[in-house]
Amino acid sequence: MIAAACTLVLPMCDQVEGPLPAGQVTAADPQADALVAKAKNLMAAKKLGAAKSVLMEVAEYHALAPIAPQARMLLGEIEERRNDPREAFKQYGKIVERYQGSDLYEQALNRQLAIATAAANGQLKGRVLWLWDVPMESEKVIEWLESIVKNAPYADMSATALSVLADYLVQKGRHEEAAVVYKRLVDNYPDSRYAPGAQIMLARLLASSHTRGDRNLVNIDRAREAYEEFSLLFPNHSGMKEARAGAAEMQRLLVQQELEVGKYYMERAREYTAAAFCFNDVIRRGTHNPQAAAEARTLLQRIRPYLPSSTKPQQ
Repeated sequence: MIAAACTLVLPMCDQVEGPLPAGQVTAADPQADALVAKAKNLMAAKKLGAAKSVLMEVAEYHALAPIAPQARMLLGEIEERRNDPREAFKQYGKIVERYQGSDLYEQALNRQLAIATAAANGQLKGRVLWLWDVPMESEKVIEWLESIVKNAPYADMSATALSVLADYLVQKGRHEEAAVVYKRLVDNYPDSRYAPGAQIMLARLLASSHTRGDRNLVNIDRAREAYEEFSLLFPNHSGMKEARAGAAEMQRLLVQQELEVGKYYMERAREYTAAAFCFNDVIRRGTHNPQAAAEARTLLQRIRPYLPSSTKPQQ
C-alpha cells in the first residue's frame, strides 16, 4: 500500500493519470483519515449521498494519502449499494489504475470481476435516461472483462475473466468471437481449471459451424484438430470420451463432404475426372465413413465409361 500523503493540498489530484509518483508523498495525512472516518459513520447511518461527498473530497484533494485507496473502495461500495454498477466499476478501476502497490488492488479487481460476471449473467441492469432499467449493453460487459484480463495480478483471475467472456459471447450468439477467446484461454493459461472446458467448447463451436450454414471443410478440420488436441492436453480428463467421439465425427463429416464434392463434379459440372479423384479419396478414407465409401464405389463404377483409359476405379 502506498504509505504516503500529499505534502500540500493539490487541487484536482484526481485527474493525475497513471500510478501516483511515490516521490511526491509523505507518510501521513490526518485530515484524510478524519474524513474517511466521518464517511464511514455516514454510511453506517445510511446517508450514502453525504458519505459520497466526503469521500470525493479525499479522492480529489488527498489522492496521495495512505487512506486514499480505501476512500475509493468505499466509493465503489456506495455505488453498488445505490445500484449503479457503472460508477462502482469506475471507482474500483481508479484503485487499479493509480494504486498498484496498494493491498486493495486485488480486492478492487475482484469487485470488478463480480460486477462484470453479474452483468454477463444478466443480473445487472443499466439505466436509460434515469427512467428505464435495461440489460447492460454487450460492448460494456466485454470492455469490463477485457480490462480485468489486462490488469489481473495472477493467472487464475485472468483465466476466470476470459472464461466468463467466452461464455457470454456464446450466449449472445457471437460464436466466432467466442472461439477466439476460448483459444486465448487455453493458449495463455493451459494449467487453469478453465482450460479443459475452454478447449472442448472451442471444438464444439467449430464442429457446430456446419449446422449454422457454414459447411467449410476448413472449420470441420479445425474442429477435428481441436478435439484431438484436447486428447493430447488433457488425457486424464472426463471429457476424453466426448473428445474421441467428436474427432471421429469430424473425420466422418470430412469424408462425407468429400463425397458431396465428388457428386457435384459428376452431376452438375460433368467433370468426371475430378469426380473420380474425390470418390477415390473417399474410398481411401473409408474406415472413417464406410457408408460414404460404399456409395463412392457405386458412383465410381457409374462414371467409369466417361473416364480416360488411364483412370482406374479402386476396387
